[in-house]
Amino acid sequence: MRKVKLGIIGLGRLGRKHAENIHYKIPNAELTAICSMVQEELDSVSNEMEPKYVTKDYKEILENKELDGVVIASNSYFHCKMICDAVKSGVKNIYTEKPLGMTIDEINLIRDTVNKGNVSVFQVGYNRRFDASYQAMKKKIDEGFIGKPILIKMINRDPASMAEYIIKFSPTSGGLVFDMLTHDYDSARWLIDSDAESIYGLGGVYAYEGLAKVNDIDNCGILVGFKNGTMGWFETTRNCTYGYHVETEVFGTKGCIRVCTTPTKDRVIYLNDEGVNQKCVQWFYEYWEPTFVAEMQHFVDCIIQNKKPLVGLEDGYKAVEWALAAKKAVDNRTVIYMNKDEK
Repeated sequence: MRKVKLGIIGLGRLGRKHAENIHYKIPNAELTAICSMVQEELDSVSNEMEPKYVTKDYKEILENKELDGVVIASNSYFHCKMICDAVKSGVKNIYTEKPLGMTIDEINLIRDTVNKGNVSVFQVGYNRRFDASYQAMKKKIDEGFIGKPILIKMINRDPASMAEYIIKFSPTSGGLVFDMLTHDYDSARWLIDSDAESIYGLGGVYAYEGLAKVNDIDNCGILVGFKNGTMGWFETTRNCTYGYHVETEVFGTKGCIRVCTTPTKDRVIYLNDEGVNQKCVQWFYEYWEPTFVAEMQHFVDCIIQNKKPLVGLEDGYKAVEWALAAKKAVDNRTVIYMNKDEK
């Protein structure tokens, strides 16, 4: 069996999990090279998984001709530079975590650079498309089960236990809309096969005063009008007391499909004199774990088969383009029309 040799840049919270998945769970891939600016992360992954190359300089990964592809799992702030440097270094297969970039100038630069470069596979880390339930929902919508889509509702709630991490990394994550809601928008536009036309948003700091100091918020609601007439409602929070919670519902002229209405950790139900209780999942990776393996397996398969990935450059571009407009809508509490200052 041919093994695709991968190098990974960034070994933080999600990068470490990508490294584990490549090493332990994807039989036709090999974790060949790792890069991190944090020595403890390098030592931990190196000692456990024994990659051939270990470095603090990401350009050594990009210039390594032994690699078949590169996984960029660094802080969002560095995505643009690393992607463009990868293309300029001749890397043909690139997987990057979301968001693609942080500004319209960055995503325009990335799109131009990738399109002009010799890139075979370019995949963006919107993992929800690889969830079996979401794929089943997409299939039924495409088959006409719900008729014409009328409304898509998305709930996205991060656990309150993540507060310290959120405040610390907010300045480089892009804030609530970039960090969380691009997942919802990517899923929505994929499910109903339409881009946004208009956006209205409300939000603010309700729980974590520290976010106000870095121009971020912890709760918001966004109303989206899609070009095909579908209405969208996205609700998100950083301070969910009971754990991690995601829901999606698509309602149409003939029916409705819902996914993940209760974020149960398992199938165990506890009953006593205080009533009935079920435990909830506590963080995003626990909830979406199979999708992270599936998306990385997909990247490897695309390299081997030279095929287009399910989530590509244009998908990543559209998500950031929407996020910039959505943040403006929330900040100004006004309606924003995509690609227009006003209607």
